[in-house]
Amino acid sequence: MNTSGPNQVSNPTVVHIPKLGGLADMVFDRGAGNPREVAIRIRQGGRLHDIEAFAFGQDVMSVAKGLLSAGVRGGDRVGVMSRPRYEWTLLDFALWSLGALPVPVPHDAPADLAEWILKDVEACACIVEDTNQAMTVAPLLSRLRSLRHLWQMDTGALNELRAAGRPCHDQDVHQYRLSLTADSPATIVHTAGSMGRPKACLITHGNLRRAAGNLLHAYGSAFREGSSGGVLLYAPFQHLTTRVMQNAALLGRIPLSHQVPCSPSALTRVLRTARPAILLAETHTAEGMVAAFRETAEVDGRMGSFGLAVDVAVRYAEAQERRRHGQGGGPGAKLALQHDLFDRNVYAPLRKALGGRLRHIVLCGTGVRRRLGLLWAGVGIDVHESYGLAETTGPVALGPPDRLKHGTAGRPLPGSSLYIDSVDQIWVHGAQNFRRYVGEAGTARTPGDWIATGDIGRLDADGHLMVVGRVGDAFETAGGVRVVPLPLENEIRAHPLVVHCVVVGQRRPYPAALITLDLDAVAHWMHVSGRPTKAEDQVHTDTALQAEINRAVVAANKTAPPGSAIRTFRLLSRQFIVGHGLSASSVRPARAWVEERFKADIDALYDA
Repeated sequence: MNTSGPNQVSNPTVVHIPKLGGLADMVFDRGAGNPREVAIRIRQGGRLHDIEAFAFGQDVMSVAKGLLSAGVRGGDRVGVMSRPRYEWTLLDFALWSLGALPVPVPHDAPADLAEWILKDVEACACIVEDTNQAMTVAPLLSRLRSLRHLWQMDTGALNELRAAGRPCHDQDVHQYRLSLTADSPATIVHTAGSMGRPKACLITHGNLRRAAGNLLHAYGSAFREGSSGGVLLYAPFQHLTTRVMQNAALLGRIPLSHQVPCSPSALTRVLRTARPAILLAETHTAEGMVAAFRETAEVDGRMGSFGLAVDVAVRYAEAQERRRHGQGGGPGAKLALQHDLFDRNVYAPLRKALGGRLRHIVLCGTGVRRRLGLLWAGVGIDVHESYGLAETTGPVALGPPDRLKHGTAGRPLPGSSLYIDSVDQIWVHGAQNFRRYVGEAGTARTPGDWIATGDIGRLDADGHLMVVGRVGDAFETAGGVRVVPLPLENEIRAHPLVVHCVVVGQRRPYPAALITLDLDAVAHWMHVSGRPTKAEDQVHTDTALQAEINRAVVAANKTAPPGSAIRTFRLLSRQFIVGHGLSASSVRPARAWVEERFKADIDALYDA
């Protein structure tokens, strides 16, 4: 494959990692060298409590000894079914201390998906968060031959493990830990499955250590800036980016905290007390918080001033971006004065409401509209989109802190290369690429392998990556027009009332769309619009709501190439959920499932 020319961009920086030792070494080494440093922050009773590096290492050791006493050994696979919380990080390092492999299971996975994942990896145990998850996994103990243990966090299972491990000696754990190398398996993570059945990727200690080192090297300034505020993990742990950020924070000696999923307004309150400098979240989080700010302004009757403040923030950030890339002189005097006024009255109070330290929001993925990124930057908080796969051990491209370009996934991280082939597919090369798929013999990879991602993208003149869709999602209409649906879907999904959008039209006369709604946002919209409340199963038939969504579709169509505009749409009465149209690690519904499940709705769009 010829990968030279303007369609390739590389970052030749090499971050060296130890050939011997595993990921848990960073915990014990830090505990020995900097025992009083804050490693983790947890919230109990509405207050923050610091866990120092030595104490965290001791907790990792006590849980590891408990797992060892229960029969967990090196090479064993253990499912972890939980939302982001301290125990996830604790279990990662306890299992890594033994050479065992934590396997993420989506916390809201239905029974069939949980069974498929645990069976696929031949898990010997599963650790769940609450009773609902325990009821999902418990029947599998009799059906899966390999599954021997089920532990439930909120009933004190980890304390039981700590107690059971007391007779063991620390050296019993250390002998496993010290036998690990960079090539030792660390975790198994399933792909998004957007093109079919998910695949199980075997990720090594070296893969994760290298990915964390690359992130820390590229974002050293941001991490140093955030050393006092730390990192808040808000994205699920089935995203490898979350595990990479976790390891980078611990490796870089930055305090780490966690937050389970909550509403945008509740997240704002969490940020106010946790006061992180860096927030790791999914793409819709940045959109949801802005929607919450907008709702507050509507309720307070300040939409006029809010809209003007948004416009000034966007124009100011855009002028700054042009100057950063040598394309202009920056904000003019009038715009700078307007921004300064709004900074005192709007942006600074907003930053204070988010804790006062937040300066970077790192997203697990792409798809945020350029205008939204500019808005956040104008407020004083940078939004960094990222690009990566399970096969690439998380992010291989990320918006750089010094030359951020909104609406792109940035440039390659150290040691990574991106190539766009003749059909616009993205290929990735890098030493952090995964080892092999589990269960597929003969698929071991070498460091020289390129990975075909299945994503459609392009590189701009500065080498910044823009992801515009999936190869398998692109389709042709009956008239032969090629449609790449993702840009249209993202434009419509950015509307505060919309959750999902799926553009269809394969061999049809023109593109159409199926759209699902955020019912809480719709209820608020109806309230401020003075409209009577409707039952949830009747909301999608409201004529005023249809007109509001139609305006979003018309606006999105302005960005569509000729022949690709959406001609009609239908509002669905329910959302897609994990296991039913929505994959475990993606906010985008599985197109094939949607087209099969809603074939009658799609046919009706064209019959009409």
